[in-house]
Amino acid sequence: MAPPKQPQPPFQKDERVLCFHMEMLYEAKILDIMPAESGEGWLYKIHYKGWKSSWDDWVPQDRIRKFTDENKDLAAQLLAQYKSLQSGKTAKQSAKKGGRASDMSSARGSEERTAGTTTATGRGPRRARDYDLEQVSCRV
Repeated sequence: MAPPKQPQPPFQKDERVLCFHMEMLYEAKILDIMPAESGEGWLYKIHYKGWKSSWDDWVPQDRIRKFTDENKDLAAQLLAQYKSLQSGKTAKQSAKKGGRASDMSSARGSEERTAGTTTATGRGPRRARDYDLEQVSCRV
């Protein structure tokens, strides 16, 4: 007796979709598909349009939406809500600071003031690297 055939995934490879990342919907492209470990549903490797490939991620089926006008409107609404929340937060923060845009009296003030300085070559200061992390070796 042959094993039961698994239904086709609702989204196809190279399909243009909208994908949730946190509370926002972003335009994305499906790079790969595989069955979920539970055997129910699918996992999709997606690439967010305009983002580096380091943001590519395997996501469950429930985070993906078809690229339709209705879903694009939903993405626009979520973006508008996010922006209005952010503008409300910045207005409150500005009011707490007495209306000033920048406060250099913070604990990070000295770092903020030196962040824009340049060296004799006209380049910014070099950032230190954490060589301890780079020296870790894997034993197989």
